Amino acid sequence: MTAQALSLPALWATFRTRVIERKFVRDLGVLTVANGIGAALSLVQGILVARWLGPELYGVAALVMSYPNLVYTFFDARSSEASVKFLSEFHTRGERERAWAMCQLGYMVDFAIAALAFVVVLLSAPWAARTIAHHPEMVGLIIVYTIAFIPRALAGTSYATLATLGRFPLIAWIDVLTTFLRVVLVLALVSTGWQVRGVVWGNAIPTAATGLLYGTFAWVLTYRAWGAFPRQRSWQVLRGRRREILAFLAYNELSALLGMIPKQLDVVLLGYLRNPTEAGYYKLAKSFAGSVSYIVKPLQAVVYPEIAHLYNIKDPQAIHQKVRRLAFNVGFPLGMAVVLCAIPLPFILPPLVGQTYLPAVTTTQFLLVGWAIWLSFFWLRPAYFSLGHMRVWCLSIGLYAAGFIVLAVPLTLILGHLGMSVATVLIISAFHITLSVRLFFYE
Repeated sequence: MTAQALSLPALWATFRTRVIERKFVRDLGVLTVANGIGAALSLVQGILVARWLGPELYGVAALVMSYPNLVYTFFDARSSEASVKFLSEFHTRGERERAWAMCQLGYMVDFAIAALAFVVVLLSAPWAARTIAHHPEMVGLIIVYTIAFIPRALAGTSYATLATLGRFPLIAWIDVLTTFLRVVLVLALVSTGWQVRGVVWGNAIPTAATGLLYGTFAWVLTYRAWGAFPRQRSWQVLRGRRREILAFLAYNELSALLGMIPKQLDVVLLGYLRNPTEAGYYKLAKSFAGSVSYIVKPLQAVVYPEIAHLYNIKDPQAIHQKVRRLAFNVGFPLGMAVVLCAIPLPFILPPLVGQTYLPAVTTTQFLLVGWAIWLSFFWLRPAYFSLGHMRVWCLSIGLYAAGFIVLAVPLTLILGHLGMSVATVLIISAFHITLSVRLFFYE
């Protein structure tokens, strides 16, 4: 009894030292908790809004926001991913001027993309309202939602800066705050009779606030970490690395452009090929399945800088060992847990959102399987980006997008929202399995 009592403090001390006090676990824990809170809030919002609006208006709201998202993603270079890679290197080496220059370049790219997306949406909004949303009077709401992308442009590079500096608790705090703001605004506006307008305005305001919050905190912390902003132009300071950075941005832009086809085009395609009601069923299913992203994103956010650091110190063996541990000890168990969660959905979903959404149950189950596969291979993107395999990733995304279109169009025409979910699962499976085999056996 005494030996057991004496061993308990020792066991706790070992557990605390090896697990709780590890920075990876702490950072992952705080982001996961924040994302869990965000998932719960978003789930409540989705259930209530779906019940209040019904399938058709819920689908219209989804289509109004999906079109600007599609246009923005079309141009988005995802400079934050380049910023994480190069800021991690410059920060590790103490190259303060280059770190500042990378931030400046990231902000310039993000604002240029936001402005370009706004102009394109402004010119094409009447066509989108008429053809995609099937409600010409929604032109103004499409433009309102797109305006929020301009202040939101501060978020990408600011997030990369905070991640590089290891400020994951602050990232978690910002995400929870903006999610809470969105849920409160959407529910308040929709419940007072704003309907689709309430959904759009309730999402637009927090979208803008996200960029302003990230930008403010990033400026303060970068000043503390790297001193005053240097007066040299970023392009001059980055001499010798320009081609590498531009190549990364170019491949990342192309992969983001191709990747937006399955991620953003699905709802828009349903609205175009079918009707807003079909889009409403699919949007609900995607919202439930998308809760998995609240697990994937913190995992990737913490893992990416760590793998990038291992690459910067030239330790390929440690990279492969870390990837294998992440795959078999973290990714696959979590993925299987999500698959099991899909089984009781027929008994859960209709009572939550109403019997009018009964056709969305099977679609939700299929999408949960697809997102479970994504979760199982969460480490794939950080590994490829850290290792600099942008050309392979970009080519694979291109094949992924082409395969999605080939499968999605005929399946959607035949099976509607269910066909779209089947196409999504098939193409996600092929993409992740192929790239993981290449990474493990040919690297």
